[in-house]
Amino acid sequence: MEPSRDSREFYNAFSGEVLLEDFRRLNLRQVAVRELCREFVPRGARVLEIGCGVGINAKFLQSIASRVVGVDISDRNIEVAREYAAAPNTEFKLLDVLHAEEDLAAMGPFDAVVLPDVIEHVPAELHARLFATIERVLAVPGRVIATYPSPEYQEYLRKNDPKALQLVDETIELADILRHTSLRPCYFRYKDVWHKNQYVHLVLTSDLAFRGETASLTAMGRIRYRVRKRLWRYRNGAFLKRVKRRVAKTDGKTG
Repeated sequence: MEPSRDSREFYNAFSGEVLLEDFRRLNLRQVAVRELCREFVPRGARVLEIGCGVGINAKFLQSIASRVVGVDISDRNIEVAREYAAAPNTEFKLLDVLHAEEDLAAMGPFDAVVLPDVIEHVPAELHARLFATIERVLAVPGRVIATYPSPEYQEYLRKNDPKALQLVDETIELADILRHTSLRPCYFRYKDVWHKNQYVHLVLTSDLAFRGETASLTAMGRIRYRVRKRLWRYRNGAFLKRVKRRVAKTDGKTG
């Protein structure tokens, strides 16, 4: 389904006034999104990007994913994205995810769903619907990779620069997200972009089940572990011997 007229008109204008400028400048916020995706999007994954904008992140995702689907509520964004990031493994759709659950389900499942500064632009009362849709299209195991302004940054903007806020610009707390989803957090941190603690980077997973598998280490990781283990034993050897002698004496007296 197509987005509402007000939202479409706002983001069509936003596309020309703001997003197209990212082809001229290097947007550090998007750089940070791509770094997060590089770490948490598995190679060969099927990826859904919600709020794909003009396709800059999607073009990066092409290099690590087997399939990329970008959706946006702005037809201008989709038009630019199709021109900029055209590739055999990538497609762009004009969709409002809040009203397109069946369409997305038909395209899924997806191993990763990316929401780059999207959640705050969805009305809070619709977050439950948003995450219900995401959970339906997310594979198991699967990851949701989200970025959004920190609550403190949103508060600063409301007081000092309200014109910087968009049509909908909610303050997002982690607790609010977790209240609307059964997905569990596996990564959370405040991210410095242009200012300290300006954004939040969050990764949710559909599978945190404990199965007793041994954690895997790289060859270099195993070498580092052996070196650290020997250093640890060396530093604590004398202390351990002293404690064992004391315990042995105590046991001898009580025996």
